[in-house]
Amino acid sequence: MLAQLALLAATAAPGAVHAAPPDPAAVRPAEEVEYTDLEITLDLSALESRKGSKLDEGHWRGSWTGVLHGGAVRVDLLVYDRTSFKRLRDASDVANVVYFNRSNRSRQEDVFFDFSVSRPFSAPVGELPFGWFAVHDVYDGTSKASSEAYVCGLGAKFGFALEVRTEAPLESEAVDALQTWAAGAIRYSGELLDPAWTDAEADSRYRSDAPDDLLADIDKRKRKSTIVRTDHYIVFTDIGPGTLKAFTKALEENYDEIRSVFPFDEIEGERLLPVFYFRDRDDYIDWYVKNLGAKRSSAERSGGVASGDVYSTYHQAPKATVHIHEQTHQLFRNRLRLGGGGSWYQEGVAEYMSSKPGDLGEIKRRAKAEDGLVPLQEFVMVPSLLQSSKKGTRKDGGSNSGAAYDQAAAVIEFAKHSKFGRERFLEWVHAVGRVGRGDLPAIERATARVYGVGLEGFEAEFRAYWSKRRGVKNWHAPAVRKR
Repeated sequence: MLAQLALLAATAAPGAVHAAPPDPAAVRPAEEVEYTDLEITLDLSALESRKGSKLDEGHWRGSWTGVLHGGAVRVDLLVYDRTSFKRLRDASDVANVVYFNRSNRSRQEDVFFDFSVSRPFSAPVGELPFGWFAVHDVYDGTSKASSEAYVCGLGAKFGFALEVRTEAPLESEAVDALQTWAAGAIRYSGELLDPAWTDAEADSRYRSDAPDDLLADIDKRKRKSTIVRTDHYIVFTDIGPGTLKAFTKALEENYDEIRSVFPFDEIEGERLLPVFYFRDRDDYIDWYVKNLGAKRSSAERSGGVASGDVYSTYHQAPKATVHIHEQTHQLFRNRLRLGGGGSWYQEGVAEYMSSKPGDLGEIKRRAKAEDGLVPLQEFVMVPSLLQSSKKGTRKDGGSNSGAAYDQAAAVIEFAKHSKFGRERFLEWVHAVGRVGRGDLPAIERATARVYGVGLEGFEAEFRAYWSKRRGVKNWHAPAVRKR
């Protein structure tokens, strides 16, 4: 099950970031521009013939024009208040806000928006020691006409993006040079976070999120609480040491297995991922209701959930499939930075990781039946595969949600293991995972860009694969990244 987020900018006021930015003022600014509320200073000394000024126009806090490395540019400072954008956790989330809002605006103008470059860089441009750099190439027909680059950071109270628009398209060397300049142009003066969490931070998170009855028992010394750090996780628990050791070992093994199939680079300075692991199921249900605002009846159907940065569950076998399923959701959101695509995509990758080849055998029969599978153009639009179970049960037995989860995993298996899909599998995973959830035109474009066919052609190959599928070797074999 997934209690994942919609793309982050959905928390902003409707329409708040879609207006065109103001024109730069015709005033030559100082070389350094200080923003005390943002805890940043911009160094504009390399921007020759510059004009512009600080602003206070909603999300626009500064706008300048000038010449950088011999090319004309426009530089805008965009700011996102964390009291409104509550789900910003690192600089990549700021880039996601930019992506969401720019792609929405571009769709209204019937223009496709995507990042050709999206990567972290090491520099103290926020409360973590890394920022995020992304580039969108603007096309005139089939020719690249210009570029838009975004250098993103996250402070204690605000996220910010330095948007640099160029009149000429950026080639690879110019992209690297622009990233180097922009990373040095932002100086953050706020306090840095400890990637491993300080004891005070960890205790605060435990007391903020743990169910009230459990906290009351801990305060009365009826139960003990423990906070344990592993290589990649910080675990909040009331479980005994022997059981906890087996669980944390499984967490790290699952992490390695997920990363081998869906590779990602580990960034120095990333924070340990939080896990709440309860001895009693009732405490987990209480946590679910308290932190997700859900009804108790919904919580009682759950064996574990990934939401935001956290994975929460209760004591089950260390190798129970719920763990790797929900850890996949957690890693896709917080390490691969792929929170889009839709429920079919998010549940597909998680169900694939928690399945074995024999679990999907029913798909072969359904692929041969005229109405055995949901057409992909309809399937990718389903808001929640879990909630599809409310529509009743299938004629052949089982819930609609179970059938939907199987089909979602089958799509991922097809893309990873078929002759048609495997060479460009990871490229497709990243292309689809960046687009808005249930955004059919964007999913069509992403699939066509990677495989040369839209969803109709993709589905024809998918059905052909499953009609003939005999067995799969190397089920979770490491995927190969093309550099």
